[in-house]
Amino acid sequence: MDALYQKQILELAKQSRTHELDINAPLQASCDNPTCGDRVDISFALKDDAINNIGIKVRGCALCEAGAGLVVAQFEGVKQDTARQMTAQFATWIAKEKDQAPNEEMAKFMPVRDIRNRHKCVLLAFHAAMQALDQS
Repeated sequence: MDALYQKQILELAKQSRTHELDINAPLQASCDNPTCGDRVDISFALKDDAINNIGIKVRGCALCEAGAGLVVAQFEGVKQDTARQMTAQFATWIAKEKDQAPNEEMAKFMPVRDIRNRHKCVLLAFHAAMQALDQS
């Protein structure tokens, strides 16, 4: 289990704590993992079809926080369609349906691929972001 909390993952977890949730943002969503009690709230706006001003609040484990940090790092300034594609690619890769990680940042989650019951923790912020995009 120690491999899951390697330095790179903990750095991403820290990043999720630096983007305060904006309760007045035009796009918002929450996603829960009833199995472990994790919860992610996300807020952002769209400008020229690109995601910006991401705010995020995580109540969960370091892996859930790290997944949220990855969303912040990967989605800021990205077009909606690209964010949807990145989410699908990451989910497919983490589930071991593809061998090659979509990008270097996502590859940091390599240790999690073998622990299936932790995939939802990592993907929770991605799912919340997709729910928020579905409102646009």
